[in-house]
Amino acid sequence: MIAKLKRNKNIVYLWLGHFISHSGDSIYMLALPWLILDITGSKSETALVATSVYLPTLLFGLLSGSLVDFMSRRKLMIISDLLRAVTVLIIPLMLLNDIRSTLAIGTVAFIMSSFGTPFYPARDALIPHLVSKDKLPTINSLISTSGQMSHLMGPVIAGALVGVVGLTHLFTIDAITFLVSLGFIWLVRIKENIDENQSDSYMQKIKGGFQYLRENQGVKILIIMTTVNNLFIMGPAIIGTPVFVRDVLKMDFAALAQLESAMAAGMLTGSLIIIRFLKNISPVKVLFFGILFDGITYSLLYGVDTRLFAMLVLFIHGIGIPLIIVSRTNLIQTIVPNDLRGRLFAMTNMAVLGTTAISTSLTGFVLEFVDVQRLFLFIGILAMCTVLIGMFSKPFLSLNQINEQF
Repeated sequence: MIAKLKRNKNIVYLWLGHFISHSGDSIYMLALPWLILDITGSKSETALVATSVYLPTLLFGLLSGSLVDFMSRRKLMIISDLLRAVTVLIIPLMLLNDIRSTLAIGTVAFIMSSFGTPFYPARDALIPHLVSKDKLPTINSLISTSGQMSHLMGPVIAGALVGVVGLTHLFTIDAITFLVSLGFIWLVRIKENIDENQSDSYMQKIKGGFQYLRENQGVKILIIMTTVNNLFIMGPAIIGTPVFVRDVLKMDFAALAQLESAMAAGMLTGSLIIIRFLKNISPVKVLFFGILFDGITYSLLYGVDTRLFAMLVLFIHGIGIPLIIVSRTNLIQTIVPNDLRGRLFAMTNMAVLGTTAISTSLTGFVLEFVDVQRLFLFIGILAMCTVLIGMFSKPFLSLNQINEQF
């Protein structure tokens, strides 16, 4: 893996930048719901603030996709990191001045996430400019490992530092990671072939993305599957896990960090499995298997009541996550034309994070009435059923042949 990275300095810089900023994100996404839960004790308020993190993608995803296809993707990533670094610093400043309004914290979280909406579509649209098509499965998996390693390290760092700097300055550390990420992305040197003087309006660009989906039903089904699957899974994962730690395991923030690290270790293992064994397998088949595995393993949390067993289940669950993400990314990168890639990745991000906003909000209210473990069981079963959407769609199954032509 390291040898592959060394052959392309741009990939090295992108990998390092993503690893560091995503480590900060992992700390942030652990600290934010725990902070609100600690301030209010309310699951529904915690869910609403967590929703504010994902709502911008639903509201501004199409606009960000148009920006990605109009501007330099590298520049957009740099601007995004800078604005997020400045914004997240507002949270520790508020806490140090004893401002603990969930509305204020939620507003800051919303603004910060709004600045982040172009980042991942820009990154995924940039990668095909850095490597040849035949290397995309390997490079996407390698980039994925940076996120998983940071997801592994972030909770460990958070658990270790919370006793030293306190919950407040975990947000300060997140701001620093954005600035370091910015520095590495600045070092990337690539000609992107983006026409920044295009005459089309943003609205025309957005319509162009929808027109592509109307004409390419297979890609449309891919996004529908992503939407439905994340609607079931993401809210219970984000809100359900802290509630599970507090209400079922009767443990603290450090235990939450350990569970998240176990899942991240599983995700890293899944990416390495793709690199070693699955890079030449049809991405459609890998996607189907990943969705089934994801749902089955999440349901296993039903009945778990010890930290060690929970860590084992989440480790196994994590293995399936990159199978979904990497195969979906490979399909879009190889099938969708360069001048539309930003919009399609933005739509995918909307399907992932936009539905996460809805799912998170709903989960908070459901958990006021339903036991968290019973919820895990049902959403796992429903998530598995997502594969039926693709299995009965000829245009989606034909993506195998289309992918092989490029």
